Amino acid sequence: MYSKQWLRKSISGVISLSLVFTLAACGSSSKDAPASSSSTGSAEAGSGTETASSTLDNTTVDIASGVPPWKGRDNKEVTLTAGFSKGMTGIANQFAIDKGWYEDAGIHLNFVDTINPVAAFGAGEVDIADGDPGTYIPAIVNGVKIKVVSNMWRSRGAYWIIAKPEIKSFADLKGKKIGSAQPIGGMPLTLMEVLSQNGIDPKKDVQLVPNGVYQSAYATFESGEVDATIIHQPFATMAEQAGKGNVLAKTWEFMPKYQTGVLVASEKLIKEQPEVVERVLEVYFYANEYAKTHLDEFLPWAAKYLNLDEKTARTAIESEIVLWENDPIVDKNRLQVTEDLLNQYGMQRDKISVDGTFDNTFAERVAKRLKLGKYKANN
Repeated sequence: MYSKQWLRKSISGVISLSLVFTLAACGSSSKDAPASSSSTGSAEAGSGTETASSTLDNTTVDIASGVPPWKGRDNKEVTLTAGFSKGMTGIANQFAIDKGWYEDAGIHLNFVDTINPVAAFGAGEVDIADGDPGTYIPAIVNGVKIKVVSNMWRSRGAYWIIAKPEIKSFADLKGKKIGSAQPIGGMPLTLMEVLSQNGIDPKKDVQLVPNGVYQSAYATFESGEVDATIIHQPFATMAEQAGKGNVLAKTWEFMPKYQTGVLVASEKLIKEQPEVVERVLEVYFYANEYAKTHLDEFLPWAAKYLNLDEKTARTAIESEIVLWENDPIVDKNRLQVTEDLLNQYGMQRDKISVDGTFDNTFAERVAKRLKLGKYKANN
């Protein structure tokens, strides 16, 4: 499915159509000289390799007191083009953007929305983005010059399966229409695997309907176009509170080793400005840890951002707090499980090894500096 021919066509298409980008220039600001050379080796999670030193190491960080690592530092100004998630998937990062933390760290972001991040990277239209490794890993293997540089703040699929009130169990789904979000990708794969684990053949027992994500998916559920759907928060909470549906599954409980969220950077950015990659991750994970540990401040903002009352926003966010791991370091084994499942369900033609597709250098440094993941004091 992710053949070199397909990839070339996608890249050619995005160049000719210009996608949805409105910015003429991408990448680093002309004011910036390349950062000094730095090791960007691919240290694997769990290898026990000591993190390489960084020019950013001598900084003070106190997340509990709200002291970010970039405060008081001489941050070289850079401009990047980023494709960051919105909604619940990107909520704390959007909080950071709104508070101006990237700007404070010397990072000026131009934002893009694209339906094809692989083609955007291939066309040189974006420097850093987040998203599904099932999209990025095959592209890397097929020659797109990008690398996975960290997990997202949560890397297990925060997907819910909701159904009409009269549907009380998976057995009740037989013969029904189920929203699968998209024809291919992490969400339909997750749906099919969870259905299979609960005795439902996704190819024979139900009709899968690509119904979009977020509001689009919820609209098809409300209108009755589908009897059930896989969906993100806050829509599972909204359905329950309105009496329009009930939760059949929190999908991560069935697929704990399936990886759904990574950050990816262009090889050009990694090679020429490694410190900038590190600074982006620093802001990203500081913001997510700050939001998680300062809910009284974060939740009112989140409610407004999601256009919800604060009670609903709190319920939705706290329902997924178990997934809010804020561990930057990528686990090779989990990436491989993801690729193997994509192949198993026919969403990826060839078996793929994840070797060489990720670089934990920056994730290790940031995790150590912010005391996250294996560097947490209680670990």
